[in-house]
Amino acid sequence: MHTLTHKIAKTPRNYLFLGGMLLLCLNFGCHKQAPSHEALRLEIDTRQTQPLRHELYGFNTNMMSGDYGYLDADFVALTKALRPKTLRFPGGTVGNFYHWKTAGFVKSEMATTLNAKLNKRNKGNYVKLQRRRNGKIAFDDFMQLCRELNITPIVVVNLWTGSPEESAEWVQYAKTKGYEIAHWELGNEYYLPHYVNKYPTVATYIARAKEHAAAMKAVNPDIKLSVCATPVAFHKEGWLIKTYQRKWDEGLAKDTSFYDAFTVHVYAYKAVRNEPIETMRGYLFGWIYFAVDEALDYYEELFNPVDESSISVGETSRSRFPTVGETSPPRNVGETSPSRKEMWITEWNIANPGNRVANTQLHAMYVGDFFLKMLSMPAVTQANFHVIAGPGKGFPVFSPITPPTPGTFWKYGGEPPAAPDNFEGKAIKRAVYPTFQLIGEVFAHADTQFTLTLHNLPTLEGQLEYSGKQMAGLQAHAVGDAERLFILISNRIGEAHAPQLVIDGKLLKGEVTYRYIANENLAASNGGNAEMEGSGEIEVQIQEWHGNTDELLILKNSFGVIKVER
Repeated sequence: MHTLTHKIAKTPRNYLFLGGMLLLCLNFGCHKQAPSHEALRLEIDTRQTQPLRHELYGFNTNMMSGDYGYLDADFVALTKALRPKTLRFPGGTVGNFYHWKTAGFVKSEMATTLNAKLNKRNKGNYVKLQRRRNGKIAFDDFMQLCRELNITPIVVVNLWTGSPEESAEWVQYAKTKGYEIAHWELGNEYYLPHYVNKYPTVATYIARAKEHAAAMKAVNPDIKLSVCATPVAFHKEGWLIKTYQRKWDEGLAKDTSFYDAFTVHVYAYKAVRNEPIETMRGYLFGWIYFAVDEALDYYEELFNPVDESSISVGETSRSRFPTVGETSPPRNVGETSPSRKEMWITEWNIANPGNRVANTQLHAMYVGDFFLKMLSMPAVTQANFHVIAGPGKGFPVFSPITPPTPGTFWKYGGEPPAAPDNFEGKAIKRAVYPTFQLIGEVFAHADTQFTLTLHNLPTLEGQLEYSGKQMAGLQAHAVGDAERLFILISNRIGEAHAPQLVIDGKLLKGEVTYRYIANENLAASNGGNAEMEGSGEIEVQIQEWHGNTDELLILKNSFGVIKVER
């Protein structure tokens, strides 16, 4: 039975009343009735399949602050429990300054961008790394971790302070050492105004990227290279004013001869303060539901234009990206051609670690829901959440524990008391950790994605720019292997649902296991965040229920996995 700190009784239907009803609930069970409307129905067809894209489940590392090293016991243990399929090295922005031969950075290069905040951050992290780890982030340490945990690496090469020769030697070194590295990115986010002193136009970037690409492919022609596309289509508020970013993408799309993929960093860009967290629910899920498909069309039409004469009557490019809550997996997953450009999302998260959603139950729900959305995005072949580890209570999946001191800003220190399974050595698991742990458990056993159709969906109303618009209240996908079936399900709304599970036309009856993260309070957190101190407790964690499908209830405000033995 779950403990009271989990705020839930033995089964997902049994909720504990407050005050005098508590004892009755514990002794007799208080059953919350299923919604009165027609039951949610999940139909799974295991005969219609696609290979599961394991490389969608990965993380960006970014270890320049030196809080962790790749072989630190805490880092290894927490990463191992997540079971990621990919890791990105040396991270995002830090990749623009990293020199692999010396396993570090050059002090004089840390303030060479046009962005004062970035220069200050780079210099600060440089000093921290010198103090904590002698200035070293070793590529061989990273590869040792990848080999031990069976992780596919993705590497960012330095097109800012590095040379084509340095990049080619890196590819050669990896080849000589027997490191199997297929994915290489040609720098990080050079479309930003920080870098216009070297890359004032996309043409200047293309010219330099071609030099690196030619040198690298001369060493190993089998590697895949990705260029830096912009995220402009994912934040329409800036669409009209960011003509520079649109021109950047258009330039890349006109000259595709030297690369295999384009990288887009995807963040939910609104990081407003003082909005109720319930409003942020409607915004974030509205962004996933309404904005993502439109953005995907932009990139597909730009980088992989379709010959209109080959489209059947009634079919459109949008048909390749089914609406959330409809049929999955999408069409054309796995289809490739020599000229087709893959889409890599090597960073994704909410925007700004200082917003009120960070490290909350809503954040945990959001990352689960966006991950499910990626399973409906056939163009995306590689994805990495930003960021796996680092200080603070915003972006990281896990963080170093920072005791409160007179000089410690509370958003970095003042951790809640230790709770079972939420601390590893000197590290604390943030709110998104259990969501990714569930995904990792599934991806460790699944190799196939099945077709799943949702019926009788409840709806959720969008907020902010999506105000008044209705979207699907749940999203689900089915994956598995010959022995197990896993249904990953995101319940976006504050209402529970008793689902009917239909597999290959037959209503499922029998025992299932439901592992989930759920909390009635969207602001529940694991230690607070940059806006809200929180309760000082560990409130977001995995819970489990096992029983007959007749008693199964998908809890409100939840992300979970239903496991079915086949």
